[in-house]
Amino acid sequence: MGKKSRKTTKNNKGKLKRIVIKGSIISIVSGLLLFFLFVGSIYIGMWGKLPTYSELERIKNDEASKIFTADNKLIGKFFLQNRTNLSYKKISPDVLNALVATEDARFYEHKGVDTRSVLRVIFKTILMGDRSSGGGSTLSQQLAKNLYGRSSYKFLSMPITKAKEMITASRLEKIYTKQEIITLYLNTVPFGENVFGIESAAQRYFSKSAETLSTTEAATLVGMLKAPTAYNPRLHPERSLTRRNTVINQMVKYDFIDKTLAGNLKKLPITLKYKRLGTNTGLATYLRENLRNEVKMHLKEYNETHDDDFNMYRDGLKIYTTIDSHLQKYAEDAVSEHMRSLQNTFYHHWGKREPWYRNPEIVTRAMKRSQRYRSLKNAKVKEKDIKKIFNTKIKMEVYSPYVGDKTLLMSPLDSIKHYLKILHTGFLAMDPRNGQIKAWVGGIDHKYFKYDMIKAKRQTGSVFKPIVYAAAIENGESPNSYYANQRTVYKEYQNWSPRNSHDGDYTGFYSMKGALAQSINTVAVELLMKTGIEQTISLAKDMGIESKLTPFPSLALGVSNNSLYEMVQVYSTFANNGEWIKPYYISKITDNNGNIIFEKDDIERHSVMDSDNANIINYMLEAVVNEGTGKWLRSRYGLQNTMAGKTGTTQNNADGWFIGYNPHIVAGVRTGAEDMRVHFKTTYLGQGANTALPIFALFMKKAIKDPKFSYWNNMHFSNLSVIASQKIDVPMYKKDLDIQEEVNTDKKISVKATNLKKVEKKKKPGIFQRIKNIFKRKKK
Repeated sequence: MGKKSRKTTKNNKGKLKRIVIKGSIISIVSGLLLFFLFVGSIYIGMWGKLPTYSELERIKNDEASKIFTADNKLIGKFFLQNRTNLSYKKISPDVLNALVATEDARFYEHKGVDTRSVLRVIFKTILMGDRSSGGGSTLSQQLAKNLYGRSSYKFLSMPITKAKEMITASRLEKIYTKQEIITLYLNTVPFGENVFGIESAAQRYFSKSAETLSTTEAATLVGMLKAPTAYNPRLHPERSLTRRNTVINQMVKYDFIDKTLAGNLKKLPITLKYKRLGTNTGLATYLRENLRNEVKMHLKEYNETHDDDFNMYRDGLKIYTTIDSHLQKYAEDAVSEHMRSLQNTFYHHWGKREPWYRNPEIVTRAMKRSQRYRSLKNAKVKEKDIKKIFNTKIKMEVYSPYVGDKTLLMSPLDSIKHYLKILHTGFLAMDPRNGQIKAWVGGIDHKYFKYDMIKAKRQTGSVFKPIVYAAAIENGESPNSYYANQRTVYKEYQNWSPRNSHDGDYTGFYSMKGALAQSINTVAVELLMKTGIEQTISLAKDMGIESKLTPFPSLALGVSNNSLYEMVQVYSTFANNGEWIKPYYISKITDNNGNIIFEKDDIERHSVMDSDNANIINYMLEAVVNEGTGKWLRSRYGLQNTMAGKTGTTQNNADGWFIGYNPHIVAGVRTGAEDMRVHFKTTYLGQGANTALPIFALFMKKAIKDPKFSYWNNMHFSNLSVIASQKIDVPMYKKDLDIQEEVNTDKKISVKATNLKKVEKKKKPGIFQRIKNIFKRKKK
């Protein structure tokens, strides 16, 4: 090769080198220009607005509002995201150390973006395909993601979202301290199951605060952050244990704990104390649903008068109720225990025969009321095809009275029959002195039965009778009079005539106490008619009855539909010496800093009957428990403390009632199937003494064993000296009456002539008869 050729080759190589260098420089400059243009486009908001410094300074995470009992027990929350925000001092150091060791070892060194981690991700993950090298996001970047989420930008999603998070993280670091950033992070991070923040997670999985978490518990929760569902200790305990031990190893690596301690900790099992405060779990589920509307109402009033914008789902309010956690638990346990037993009795009682065997229309109508049927009808499905669908077996989850949730192969029609046979109940306990609701059990299972039985209106049966007796005494009737137990036809009311339900006996004479204790219908109606229906209705309204009452003689027998909520108010009036008090269950609402938004300070109350007369009713209702239809409290359940109360059984044993009380607590129970035509065949099984009274008894037995309520054993009603002076403690029943004994009736009663003759022979005219004779002679 000649010199010219070599020179040409050398020139070509130099030219190529210059082209490569020039091309490389252009590529680098172009790349940098594109990079800065790309970052600039993100910075100016072309790919979505970035949070400004002022917005970041005003960061406020949505926080669940908490519901507390009167004794400060957390029983529920209202939230869109289940989060409780904590201060840095309220977080266990083990949580902080485990988090830094696992998620961001150089957290205290970088300014929001860890350059070393970014380069590692670029070279190892992107260029070399090593997925084990990690994601490179700092806690500050993860916080940005938690606060503002991510959007989809198709194939550019990853670079755009990472760049946005880096910019936001850098801004966060300029505004907040490291302590504030790690606190914000731990308050926003998700832990699965719609739980957000370390405090909510600690409460959910370990039933404790984040401040008291142990090292292993902290490691378990921090381990979940990589994949909250995959490492959920409840769902995947073995996987969670492995991940927890990985976190412990990281803590050793970065000198947060020593190797020996770590070895011992890794040998420990994960011991959960799982507590789910969902809509259908925890204490007082039915009351919490009632709270929603009332809390909204109070917030609306406050916001309007204070130009504020409090929201129960986002502002971390504290809602304090009047509920006593102990009494609520005793009530729920009593309901659960008795209703399982009662349901079992109901199944055996009917055996192979269905309760609607004489009226199959009950099932047909229930089917047509179902959501499934209505949906099929709306979809224009033919009736024959609907029938086929309802008779086809499918796998479904149903309520079981014995175990709760149960998955069965069952046709929709069989499911309807199953639920028709379920017996329901409501239980309400109130302090009669101040109107505070102490226990509220609206049903047997809130997951399956949302309807609150406390507000449900059904016939009350004989629990209405004390109102009739109270109205009569207020009207001047003497409580030591006797009343004939005889059937009467009320011609002006379509020849209606009351019957006695228990034995059909219509002989002898009852005192007021005896008639009420034995629940004698004839006497109750007679008292109503002597007092006046309208006057009795007026007293009932004053005592808390808001529902319409039927102006008919059968009103005395409880044929009108009233709620347990109303009837407990009535009996509270007796217990509170004739003073009615409006019930309430919210005592206070505050914001997260303790500032009062609402506080109950205007208890509505007024006297509706004479206190002595109220105590006469208390005395009579004690006799119901001691000697009458409520005596099972003594004989079967062994309760010996002072109590008054009344049983009630409605027509055809559709519903059973019992309301019992002492001066400090009034508790009412109602039981029955959803359809009133489904019931026990016999009064022995269907009466309130068998269906409702046991719940009150079990509740009371549990309560008086608690030292907090043991003083109920020594409690008595007000002084009965006035009652004693009226000689109310007369025999409750007499087969015959002497002529001098008062028979309080508007109707003529034929007392046996033989008895009259005996009286005439034995007794001379008394002083009152002599005075009466003097006036008779003067008249002549």
